[in-house]
Amino acid sequence: MKIVNLITMLMFIAGCASTKAYTPPQTVEGVRSLYTQFNRVFTIKHNILVANSSLCSRQITDYGFIYMFVNEEASKEQQELAIEAFNLQKEPMVTYVTPKGAAYRAGLLAGDVIVSVNDNLWSDAESDDVFKKLLKEGIQSPNLRLGILRDKSKHTFNLTPDMACDYSFMLVDSEKHSARAYKREIAVDFGAAKLLKRDDEIAFLVAHELAHLLLGHTLPERIKELDEYKMRNIMEKDADALGIRLMISAGYDPKGAETALRSTDLLDSGPITRFLNYHGPYMLVDERILYLRNVLGE
Repeated sequence: MKIVNLITMLMFIAGCASTKAYTPPQTVEGVRSLYTQFNRVFTIKHNILVANSSLCSRQITDYGFIYMFVNEEASKEQQELAIEAFNLQKEPMVTYVTPKGAAYRAGLLAGDVIVSVNDNLWSDAESDDVFKKLLKEGIQSPNLRLGILRDKSKHTFNLTPDMACDYSFMLVDSEKHSARAYKREIAVDFGAAKLLKRDDEIAFLVAHELAHLLLGHTLPERIKELDEYKMRNIMEKDADALGIRLMISAGYDPKGAETALRSTDLLDSGPITRFLNYHGPYMLVDERILYLRNVLGE
């Protein structure tokens, strides 16, 4: 489950290192377009982390929906833009439901206004912050009871969560075309999301980074190995071999790995790198694709 806080909303991940200052969309259409792309990658991440949760040492409850509320600390212009883009109410509102996730199975819909959580009413809460805290605690529990307002009618939904790997996700404000893992986090560049049109292509990026996390490659004691050519090569090959299996287990076509690699090949390299066809500490794209095919026994 994910909370989106106004337009800073995705902020494409506030506080994340970026190659340029982040400028929020200035139009309703821009906000909606941005949010649509976020939801797409969020869903792919959700599917992979749920499908492979048994491999993770730490799991969390995942109800498979995003809710949003107006951030009173944001500028008046940002508030008005978010309210218009999503028809936000004072209460938290469901703005996205992951297909086939726990919220979807229970019948929750985007646009539902949340008026109670585990029988705690918004109208009875001491403050907005108190209710938001109750909602946050509720989505971390093994059962969630939501009261919602839909088309002026009240409904109650009992949600039983999926379990997912306990790793966070970011869509980064960058026009690059890659993904990365750091500590317990997976980050995908916005440029990659725009470039790669097929979901199974994005799935390969996410699954490869999840593999790094599962294999312990981002642990502090292994950071130095990333600077060693031979060890980095081994780590990348291991992440490819596991990653291709992780995406398959989530129902994605492994052919997406090939098209993703060809689409992103050398895009973020400098002119000398492109001229020499040098890919740093890993294989040329054709060799990498052949390796992945061998992993799958093709």
